[in-house]
Amino acid sequence: MGHATRSMLEMSASCLLFLLAAGSGLWLFQTGAALTDAAYLAEGELNRSLQQSFTPIAGDGRLSGSEVFHLIAHLEDEDVELVVDGARYSDPIERVNWLPSRIRMSGRYQVNYDRDPNGDLLRIHLASS
Repeated sequence: MGHATRSMLEMSASCLLFLLAAGSGLWLFQTGAALTDAAYLAEGELNRSLQQSFTPIAGDGRLSGSEVFHLIAHLEDEDVELVVDGARYSDPIERVNWLPSRIRMSGRYQVNYDRDPNGDLLRIHLASS
């Protein structure tokens, strides 16, 4: 075997080993990143002290009257009690006889949350300002 043929075979083997090492490193990096993401999400689900909060893109964090009306209309989806300016709303609401006269549609409402020691939401207080 000539010198040129031997050099070509050595270079081919070296390139193949380099590509295998680079592919293995990339695979390990992606697996590690996926496992880190999974561990972060699992910790977030198990940690009850973390609270997901509503942060608006623009504004002061208060809700409009129509958003409060929407919360009351969809109250059956949640196991929570709403207190709007002292008036309590809880599931079930008789929609036929219910008139939202206490809710000012043009008003803005500040939101406060009551939680139990486990972090479960108990009550939402909405105060007009």
